[in-house]
Amino acid sequence: MLRFRRIAVTPPTPFDGELGIELRYKVAIRYGIEGDLRFISHHDTMRLFARALTRAGLPVKFSEGFNPRPRLSLPLPRPVGIASQCELLVLELGEPIEPETVRARLGAQMPAGVNLLESWRLENGQGPVISGVEYTLMLPPQEARRAAQAIARLIAADTWPVDRGSANGGKAKTIDLRAYLIDASVDGHVLRWKVGVTGRGTARPAELLAASGLDPQAWHHQVRRTAVCTAARIDGDVERAGSHERIRHARDIGTDQPAGPG
Repeated sequence: MLRFRRIAVTPPTPFDGELGIELRYKVAIRYGIEGDLRFISHHDTMRLFARALTRAGLPVKFSEGFNPRPRLSLPLPRPVGIASQCELLVLELGEPIEPETVRARLGAQMPAGVNLLESWRLENGQGPVISGVEYTLMLPPQEARRAAQAIARLIAADTWPVDRGSANGGKAKTIDLRAYLIDASVDGHVLRWKVGVTGRGTARPAELLAASGLDPQAWHHQVRRTAVCTAARIDGDVERAGSHERIRHARDIGTDQPAGPG
């Protein structure tokens, strides 16, 4: 008895004969993640979107080889437990589709807790370069006062060594938290900070919390990511300023206000 399996085939990528280049259609989607779903991992988030793309019937491109995967990416992985309204999903499609149509069709397949907020076409098929990220945390008055004092010491320091453990149990390494920190302050009862994202990585929220005199295990799940900043590309490269890969923002993603503890 013969059995047949239906295989989705992505149409060939359009080719511009005059210019001799392959045309690439990439769409960026800003989305929010709240509630219990903020505790899913980066890999589980990727699987969530991959399955939703299949259900939506969108012509997403696949990688080549024996185990093809949909060409999608989350340029700045979200720390587990942190809510956000400024996450970024990038899709590569096999044919041009209006970004709003992509958002609507994919959004219809999203579970409660994930909302697709806006979409746009990425020019020249180039993905965004993340240059910075901002976070907020609501604090009770006493913790806010202590955090303000600790932040003042952190800002005044030239360096702030932090021992970072390896996720797979390997050898720990030391990073300079101060080198990544762009700004930090306590405004009323709200702790705000912004860190740069470079080719070497970035500072983790738990590391900033510890430097602020707060217990990361107690406060990490109440942190909100409030903005993701992308750097401009100049002639195919990233424009630089000092030690950070940013000089101006091509697009700032997310302007939501901090929420109270939950």
